Amino acid sequence: MNRARSIPYVFAVTLLSFSIGGCGGSKDNAKVPSADQLPLAIEHESCDITSSSAEKLDTNGDGKPDIVRVMSGGREVCRMVDLNHDDKPDSFVYFDANGAIRRRESDFDRDGRIDEIDYFQGGIIVRKDRETNLDGKLDTWDFYEGGKIHHRMRDSDGDGKVDQWWTWPNPDKIECAVIASDHNGDGKPDPNDVIDVCAAAAATNAPGAAPDAGAARPTTSAGADAGPMLAASTSASATASLADAGSGSVAASADAGAPKKSAAKKKESK
Repeated sequence: MNRARSIPYVFAVTLLSFSIGGCGGSKDNAKVPSADQLPLAIEHESCDITSSSAEKLDTNGDGKPDIVRVMSGGREVCRMVDLNHDDKPDSFVYFDANGAIRRRESDFDRDGRIDEIDYFQGGIIVRKDRETNLDGKLDTWDFYEGGKIHHRMRDSDGDGKVDQWWTWPNPDKIECAVIASDHNGDGKPDPNDVIDVCAAAAATNAPGAAPDAGAARPTTSAGADAGPMLAASTSASATASLADAGSGSVAASADAGAPKKSAAKKKESK
């Protein structure tokens, strides 16, 4: 029996609700939109690092600021971070009136362009929008509950339409996604095309598995996303470190390794 396709029908219906349901709202409110309401454009929120109120920190003594904190009314409103010292921002971080992180924009492949935007409520991540195929448009949207990934919508072929829906029955096992795909082009998950990654792997590796057990393996498009899936976990950890550095101290250097690590994960997924 193909365990990868033994997901209860009710689960497929739940996935379907992600594609046609949800509620609208602004990005900073981190509402869950329907598939046709997801943003495609990557928009940079202004952070005036040339402001006279900006505080500049040079962490390596080369005479160039690596961290720039923009202040207003005695509090930090946003921050630019360049800890790989390539004179390009690695990330911009934005804070709410209480000093908690509310938004983060990141450039992981060091091309000088944003490829990921994280949204927070009360300092806890609730949503992550990403560009993974280097076409300059968002194609992957992750949603979190309690700071842990809950589900993902993805445009795997870059045509501007969602064709994959990911869920995590156990959010503590980021490697065990359940993936539904749309191959008939109707904009909805195909009930007969649902992959339980860990169940498929277990079926394939089970002793005495039937010769055709390979059919349970994830599809090429699903398997190819394993890198970004793990990168999501890595990036979330890096984000938490940066959120802890919100006081503006040199502890912000905890973010130094995040671009390199996430960049590597991203490139592996191509």
